[in-house]
Formats: sequence, C-alpha cells, structure tokens
Amino acid sequence: MVKYAAIGRGDAEVFMKFARAGYKEKIWDHAAGVIIIQEAGGVVTDAGGYPLDFSKGLYLEGLDRGIIACSGASLHGKIIEAVDASWGSSSL
Repeated sequence: MVKYAAIGRGDAEVFMKFARAGYKEKIWDHAAGVIIIQEAGGVVTDAGGYPLDFSKGLYLEGLDRGIIACSGASLHGKIIEAVDASWGSSSL
C-alpha cells in the first residue's frame, strides 16, 4: 500500500483502515508497509493499540476494529484515544 510509504516519506501523518464486518486483512497488504513506517520512526497498530501479528498465517487474525498508522507515537496515541472514545457512537 502506497499509503504506508507516504507516511514513511513524511508526505502524510495518518492512515486509518476500518474494513467492513467479516473482512480479513491479508498480511501481504501490510507487512512491508509496517516495516517502512517503523523504520521511519512511526507506529502501526490495530485500533486497540496492539501490534499487528503477522505470525498467524495468511490473515491478520484478532485485529481490533481496524489498522492505524501514524508518523509518530504521540499522534498515534491521540488517534487511538479518539477512535476508542467515538467507536460506540458511530456506525462503523
């Protein structure tokens, strides 16, 4: 996903992905991008703030709501808090 590269280059600060119910994220869509962002000093987790687990096979099993990628830890924490606070009131 080029979105990960944009964050790693400094062209973007946040990428959030909330897939429809029942959709399973494939590891190959995210593994390289996560490394790019982490090497650039950014953070990528699920929407619950937990690291993505690429060890479970073809899919990101146990994903909490979605994926949040940010250019830095401070911004990432604020996004996680905002998603958590608003989750119950949205129709996502």
